[in-house]
Amino acid sequence: MTSELNGGPVLIAGCGVSGRAAARLAARLGIAFALLDEQDNDSLRAFAASLPKQPESVFFGFRAEDPLPHFSRTILSPGFRAGNPVRAKLAEVSGQLLGELEFALESCGKPFVGITGTNGKTTTTELTAELFRAAGVRACACGNNGYAMSDAAIDCLDGKLDLPVVEISSFQLEIMPVPHPVAAAVLNLASDHIDRHGSMEAYAAAKFKLLGDPAAACVVNARILDRFKPAAGQRACTFSADMPADFTLKDGALAFRGHAILPIEKLALKGVHNLENALASLALLSAVKGEDAPFDPAVTDALAKFESGPHRLERFLTADGIQYINDSKATNPHAVNAALEAVGGDRNVVILLGGLDKDMDFAELAPSLKHLKHAVVFGSCGQKITAYLEKEAVPFSLCATFPEAVGDAVAHAVSGDVVLLSPATASMDMFRDYRDRGDQFKDLCRKFAAHARTPMEQTAK
Repeated sequence: MTSELNGGPVLIAGCGVSGRAAARLAARLGIAFALLDEQDNDSLRAFAASLPKQPESVFFGFRAEDPLPHFSRTILSPGFRAGNPVRAKLAEVSGQLLGELEFALESCGKPFVGITGTNGKTTTTELTAELFRAAGVRACACGNNGYAMSDAAIDCLDGKLDLPVVEISSFQLEIMPVPHPVAAAVLNLASDHIDRHGSMEAYAAAKFKLLGDPAAACVVNARILDRFKPAAGQRACTFSADMPADFTLKDGALAFRGHAILPIEKLALKGVHNLENALASLALLSAVKGEDAPFDPAVTDALAKFESGPHRLERFLTADGIQYINDSKATNPHAVNAALEAVGGDRNVVILLGGLDKDMDFAELAPSLKHLKHAVVFGSCGQKITAYLEKEAVPFSLCATFPEAVGDAVAHAVSGDVVLLSPATASMDMFRDYRDRGDQFKDLCRKFAAHARTPMEQTAK
């Protein structure tokens, strides 16, 4: 591959997390490359200067009307949508467009495990890597979780890593050919990113591309088998918390074909959705390491102790009998339903909903409305959400700013209630990302909960 790429510089288009990692990988491979980004700032220029191999050229602050030489290959950030005029220009001047993930996978020289789905990707990816490590495999979680596959590829090349466990988004899958994982899982499918893909069918097709290699071991949620079209002779290992499957629940335990692996009560992870994440991780381990691997005591011990990271049902505060939970990573209604099923009682949840819409159907929240005491709505799609809540007679308030929304949520809660940020939307209308949203939520809750008077009384004074 290196000799092929040395035929001319490769253009790395988009210098966010994945683009910067691709540049580091190109430098590690000794490939000639150039950098392009629609922004131009000190951070980008400092990054370019920091690389061990300098780019042949940089095109920062690039616009579609600017001149651009021909490149044999362009490594494209998933942030460039199909209708972006800069992406159209890149297609004109490039012999081939490929994503950072594809570039990294063809460079690392190691097998990989792939994981996609609407919800649970990060938790399942991190848990799967943890189980592989417990089974004696040098594995790491990477991909769409913030540790780019290109950085993992560098670790593979440097002899530090044997098995990348890769979280893969529909954005990454849509621009690459069928990948070739040793094992792969589709966790679930629900309304998300319809603004990007155009339809639920196109979104599902992008997800199922991960299972397109007949030689790959396939792991699929039994609930979505009706959507999956396996290749000839291909068999899917199934998992489900509430349907017949290879990996399922039996007599209060995670089980494989009727044989208990670990009692549910021993899991640090909570919620039915996390039980399915655990079942999927065990299925992937079994597909690669054999059917005895899930029963290994080191594996079951790692499974029992594993906890999901910040911003995923993160119980960070209890004050005056009120629980405060940060679930900022819930960026679609399906994820909100899972959160409310895990933490909600009978109309005891004050929920914060809102942000940047992705053309999703908020009517999918219907199964969880029984848990809501009050909804506090904010963000650019607030009117769309409140129109649905009003139709369903759910009490709500619409707030102009996020601090106002958090203060209003705290004011509506009493002892025994839950204040839950589970917004059902993307964050980029008001925040850098979901992490920023969650961190601001936690800071504001601590501030408001520390005062004896309600935020409304403080403001009035």
